[in-house]
Amino acid sequence: MIYYDLYANVPDAAIHAFVTAQRLGRLVTADGDGQPHLGLFPFLFLGDRVELHLNRADEQLVDLQTNPRCVFEVDEVLGAIPSHWLDDANAVFATGYHRTVVFECRATLTDDATVIAAQMQRLLAHYQPEGGHRPVAAGDPMYQRPLGMLTAVQLEVRARKVKWKLAQNRDRAARMALIGKLRQRSRPEDAAAADALQWTLDHDAAN
Repeated sequence: MIYYDLYANVPDAAIHAFVTAQRLGRLVTADGDGQPHLGLFPFLFLGDRVELHLNRADEQLVDLQTNPRCVFEVDEVLGAIPSHWLDDANAVFATGYHRTVVFECRATLTDDATVIAAQMQRLLAHYQPEGGHRPVAAGDPMYQRPLGMLTAVQLEVRARKVKWKLAQNRDRAARMALIGKLRQRSRPEDAAAADALQWTLDHDAAN
């Protein structure tokens, strides 16, 4: 994927809010032979790091033990538009819109049950703020076995790449027309796509 500056002009606060709002992210690792592996996980984004946990039987844990360098990615797929919305004849104008943030990371691993329990509590506070569970504690017999099956993973963010492909290469009038067509077509993902394109207009106006 090419990370054009045009699509990366997104304020840090907007990126942080977007990443935090995602429910799952993709962890990409590679084994000793270079074979990549991908997993989809709940996570906690803390700005300079990402927290998640892996089952100790997960092949990606073996990857990270060999090579701690990895990628963590979150995205929002916003749908595609037909070419004729932009050009009456040229098929290359068909495209898709999305928001993607990629973190290049270095992983730190621990099997310490106290650390894993504390991480689980932070994840639960994010995903289940209403509570409804017994606090996770390393000394609680109910949690000892499941905690013993996990490894806590902390991903130190070394670099960040952003691509919010939202028709920023089109002028204001063209984007307004696309927003109207998305709302009129009204597929399940079209409202979110229209809102995202509208964000670019609002962002341009504010700068």
